[in-house]
Amino acid sequence: MKKYLFFLFLFGILTVSAQNPAKYWVQFKDKEGTPYTIDKPEEYLSPRALELRQKYHIPITMTDLPVNPEYVKQVLAADSTSYLCTQSKWLNGITIYSTQDSLEKLLTALPFVAEVEMTSRLDTIEDEPIVEFYYEDNAPIAHSLKSDVQSLDYGSALLQTQMNNAQWLHRMGYYGEGMQMMIMDGGFHNVDSVSYFQTLRDDHRLLGARNFVQPDVDPFRKHSHGTMVLSCIASYMPGELVGTAPMAQFYLCQTEDARSETKVEEDYWVAGVEWADYLGCQVLNSSLGYTKFDDTVAQHRSYEDLNGLVSRASRAATIAASKGMIVCNSAGNEGASKWKYLGTPADADAILTVGAVRADSVAASFSSWGPTSDGRVKPDACAVGMMAAVCNPNGKRTRAAGTSFSSPILSGMVACLWQAFPEKDNYEIMEAVRQSGNLYWEDEHGQLGFGITDFLKAYNILRQPDPEDVVVVFDSFTPKKDKKGSYELIVMVVQGEKVPVQFSLKSGRKLNVKGKNSTMTVPTSEGDVVVQGALYQIKLKPLAKNEPWRMEELELLYKGETLRYVIGLE
Repeated sequence: MKKYLFFLFLFGILTVSAQNPAKYWVQFKDKEGTPYTIDKPEEYLSPRALELRQKYHIPITMTDLPVNPEYVKQVLAADSTSYLCTQSKWLNGITIYSTQDSLEKLLTALPFVAEVEMTSRLDTIEDEPIVEFYYEDNAPIAHSLKSDVQSLDYGSALLQTQMNNAQWLHRMGYYGEGMQMMIMDGGFHNVDSVSYFQTLRDDHRLLGARNFVQPDVDPFRKHSHGTMVLSCIASYMPGELVGTAPMAQFYLCQTEDARSETKVEEDYWVAGVEWADYLGCQVLNSSLGYTKFDDTVAQHRSYEDLNGLVSRASRAATIAASKGMIVCNSAGNEGASKWKYLGTPADADAILTVGAVRADSVAASFSSWGPTSDGRVKPDACAVGMMAAVCNPNGKRTRAAGTSFSSPILSGMVACLWQAFPEKDNYEIMEAVRQSGNLYWEDEHGQLGFGITDFLKAYNILRQPDPEDVVVVFDSFTPKKDKKGSYELIVMVVQGEKVPVQFSLKSGRKLNVKGKNSTMTVPTSEGDVVVQGALYQIKLKPLAKNEPWRMEELELLYKGETLRYVIGLE
């Protein structure tokens, strides 16, 4: 009897060990026979998403159609151990779980399957989630912070706000109101209770949360990284910590699996960004990157792979831009390592890849380097990433380091900038961000790429009309004091040397203007071009003793047209 029981026990062990749980990407060949059509986008896009598509003239295409549900049904029917994890309409494929040893051979026999790729080998068997966690707040949105508030006490976040001149956007009344953001990360522990997010919750601007890694697990109960990332943007506790877009609306999405680093996380990332598209989110922050992996399925990528076309996450990020979104992604923290380069999806085209600087504007040693392997400048923008002010899940202010924090700091600023120019599309906003970098006009781009973004400069770039014969270039939008205490501003009016240009301040304050003919080298897609222009040195009166800052509107009369720009003194 004992031998019989031992045999059953041993048989059970062998049966379990014969199973090899893993996750797989299944690539479909087409979308033939799909019940969805381009003519009925309301079946797969939210009303907000459709409104934004119409506003920015973004067409509905075949990539918007969900995967053929019949294909999904047949794939799952072919393997009784499998279940569906994620699906991607943009890339036309799904992620499934299975314990079937011969799965690849089994599924590639189906006529509509193009490829099957193992993306994660698991140590234990996982059960299919029965009920998915989903947080949603449908209450009317309020705004505790009024747009006419011109001065905020940022507390410990002051330096990281001023580094990029975002305080001027706030002083103009742009705090992210009406902008919908998606934060994709590894968990958001205690966001539903931490005091720094109290205003966010009370205003009902925390719109929803979802977990693509473990759909039945509450993302508010584990992992601190997403909490700290969100605090860079959404915190509102004057005198202690104020984020860069404290009036924005947020969806939270867990796509990172803290238990391991495997290729399947890129497919969770794709699922997350497609959810953002469905919801109509405009700005997405991803403090995530994928280059090295734990298992032998895909151990690492080569530098040649960093062209935006290899990683599914990178390809999806580029598609997200074509759907109207701005994706801000951390450059990575490999700058001081032998690898040194950025990861994916930071290599994607048409996104903002964000590097990190220290409080003294010098590159943080860990900030990953560009360019991409196909020669595109990266990072696109930089913000504080060393000793960044954040809050942790215990409700305590702390400091943190990494491009994980420079990216959300910048993404909140991007949301405020886009709020100021709702008529501009995402590509126009991103280009203004790049052009406002302090290294944009450099011949060579190093670790910081286009450099530290000046959001007041980006604001003025977007205010710039687009006549063919004039471009106004400001050396600085926040003039520095000279030795005598006055403020100096350098203005270059390209092709303006033979035409009278008049400057004045809307406030009526006097200006001291000196001009001379000059030349300027402007980089273009076809190479550097030398242009003629007029260089003006403008001196402004200093601040009064009881005047902590002053915002002026500079008026430039050129060919009968008045161009207006905002300058800030503090």
